[in-house]
Amino acid sequence: MTTLQKLKESGFTDDKLKLDNASYFSDNDECVVSFVYPETAPLSDEEKESIRNTISQDLSNVCNVSVKFNKSCFDADVIRKRINEYFDTEYKALNMVFSQDDIEITERANGAKIVFSCDNITRQVLENKDFTGELAKFLAHKFFIDFDIELREKENDVSLEEIVSKPEDATTSLSYCLEQEKALNKYEVETGNCFYGKYAGEHPILIAEMPRENAKAVVLAGTVLNPMLTTFTRKSKVDGAEPEERKRFTFTLQDLSGKVDVVIFPNENAVSDLEKIEEGTQLVVGGSVSIFNERLNIKANSLSFAEIKTKELIKVYRKVNSQYYFVNPQPVNEIQQMDLFSLTEKKTDYWDTHDSVVVFDFETTGLDANSCKIIEIGAVKIQKGSIIETFQTLINPGQPIPEEITGITHIDDSMVADAPTIDQVLPDFYKFTYGSVLSAYNIDFDYQFLANNGKNLRLLFNNEQIDTLRLARAKVPSLSNYKLGTVVKALNITLVNAHRALADAYATAKVFIKLI
Repeated sequence: MTTLQKLKESGFTDDKLKLDNASYFSDNDECVVSFVYPETAPLSDEEKESIRNTISQDLSNVCNVSVKFNKSCFDADVIRKRINEYFDTEYKALNMVFSQDDIEITERANGAKIVFSCDNITRQVLENKDFTGELAKFLAHKFFIDFDIELREKENDVSLEEIVSKPEDATTSLSYCLEQEKALNKYEVETGNCFYGKYAGEHPILIAEMPRENAKAVVLAGTVLNPMLTTFTRKSKVDGAEPEERKRFTFTLQDLSGKVDVVIFPNENAVSDLEKIEEGTQLVVGGSVSIFNERLNIKANSLSFAEIKTKELIKVYRKVNSQYYFVNPQPVNEIQQMDLFSLTEKKTDYWDTHDSVVVFDFETTGLDANSCKIIEIGAVKIQKGSIIETFQTLINPGQPIPEEITGITHIDDSMVADAPTIDQVLPDFYKFTYGSVLSAYNIDFDYQFLANNGKNLRLLFNNEQIDTLRLARAKVPSLSNYKLGTVVKALNITLVNAHRALADAYATAKVFIKLI
């Protein structure tokens, strides 16, 4: 009988006691077990001691044991911490997607309402993964209240066609979008007391818009991160004079568009004013651009407290015309199609409601969608159950391809040297996928690269999605693993030239057609 079963038999059921966490610390050979209990039914000292005894009896021969108890009640800050804990274990990227302002937590009768505000792409990805249901289950193990969780789409992203009547060329419309965004976005900042230097009164610009030249005067506004006051020794310019000790105050300023380091060399009288600055303080910073070690920073000459009213920026997504510029889809002729699939394939009603599906695969320089680059796109378009077109291109990532990636994909720097760049290719891929369902094998990985690059290039990939990996797990049970190679073998599908984008996409398309 397990420890938890013993506790339940003693009357500590799930409505009275929940296991919060159990952690082992090797440095002192101790296991710390944490429980939560409801605010409305607190545990007595005798009950706590009974639980400690039960845990100790089972674990005392294994290690030292410490048992802790925490009261569970509505506490927005504690709920936020639990949400961050869930992100860290299940969706690390969401810690970057959702700011505190994007998560609204309100108390309701016997529970809490949580609203996540996000863009259309993020909402669709999370809905496909049943994010709200899984998070509600996770929180239910930590609290004795009910959770109503909602994904709410932000209403400030607009399509270019809503504000522009003339058609835009695919190679120039990105710059046009950025110009439109600059005109639409009014960064609202209310400036308060100037406590360091003298504020000239100019309206702050976004960090992303600041000049990249030395000695250019700028006024920025944002939130302070990592404020730090340090002392350093500077040699005197006078021969024989003693070295001079100076103060240096630094912090990172973050606004909606980016971050920049700020440095101040204050005199002793100004130090007490700078010590007012804390993590999270909102400031208007006046100063000049400086480039040190090829990195931009700001030498500040004025600081003012501020209230930043703009919570998010409008993004303008472009509409590209029907012409392909760099990559033309290739038709799959009927003879090839007959060879690939038997005419006796099982019928499905999926195609009664879906016209086409694009199955795609990316080869990349690494696993991190925020820092790594796409080096190859391969895609297959399925219409009414038949493959009709392919889309394939190598992509010049603008950086060396790691040796380990070349070892896997056999794509090296020489192969991509003359290939188009992602900003040239992605508008063509957008046209190829427009109006189609998107599918991939473990689509979360490839889609994150697609969404990130699409957002940078103002191309909105908000297609419906279906994960072929999940389809395989549901329709082909009891496999030893669900790697693509294992699944295609089980379905008698041939995969030639694995780890190349088009080959993997083609094999995945065959899996999709067989299983849908």
